[in-house]
Amino acid sequence: MGKKKWGDLLFILLILVILAIFLYPVSCLEVRTEKEPQILLLKKVSPGEQFEFRYIHSVDRTPVSGKFLITSKKMIKPIETRFLSYGPGLPTTGSKVIVEKGVMKARPEAEEMRQFSFFVSPITHQSLIFKNERLDFSSMKEGEVVAVEVKKYRIGRILLEYGRK
Repeated sequence: MGKKKWGDLLFILLILVILAIFLYPVSCLEVRTEKEPQILLLKKVSPGEQFEFRYIHSVDRTPVSGKFLITSKKMIKPIETRFLSYGPGLPTTGSKVIVEKGVMKARPEAEEMRQFSFFVSPITHQSLIFKNERLDFSSMKEGEVVAVEVKKYRIGRILLEYGRK
């Protein structure tokens, strides 16, 4: 085989490798708005990783944080809620609640969910923390719905659409 043939073959092989990389799907944690669609955060995620959702309880005005686990099925599972006092919507004494240094910790036996979503309210100072990056929702329009979901994205799409951000 001549040098030109080898060169053509290597070029075709290189194109195939680049295409394979661009088409390879990866799991990402996607945080997006629903009413006015916009992706706020898109980060590669692996099973076993966690994110935290924090807010100020709208009635009691005390901090609440929830920890969520990314499961092997690429689902979201609530694993812990921390709060200072019982309030509407928070786990009650019937749940597995322990008190540690004045903070109540509930470890729910909740189902895995495809998506976690919430309404934005500036008075609750909501934020999401993932891989040491904090996303603050306080300045967003009240009533906006934010959804958090694990989705598959092709590497090429991530690089082309979101790589410049």
